[in-house]
Amino acid sequence: MRVVVKPGKEASTAAAINSLSALAREEVTDVIDILVNAISLQEAKEVLLGDMVLEGNSFSVSIKENFQFVVAGLLGQSEGEEMLLIELIRCG
Repeated sequence: MRVVVKPGKEASTAAAINSLSALAREEVTDVIDILVNAISLQEAKEVLLGDMVLEGNSFSVSIKENFQFVVAGLLGQSEGEEMLLIELIRCG
């Protein structure tokens, strides 16, 4: 699937990414890679397990540091079957 940042959320998403540690940024990259390579959101959820909540065409993914501390949330929605709009929100 094609993953793009939601229009109007580019600056806040970039700021959230830049405020994360290197490990957390790597986690964001891994989640986006999973979304890009998944055939469907359901397939992505199967890979991300409990870190992803899927409700209709909307989803959220918890970005964790050291597999335990949630430091950000990746929020998104599908636009058709081929495109996902995402934004990243920093926690805390």
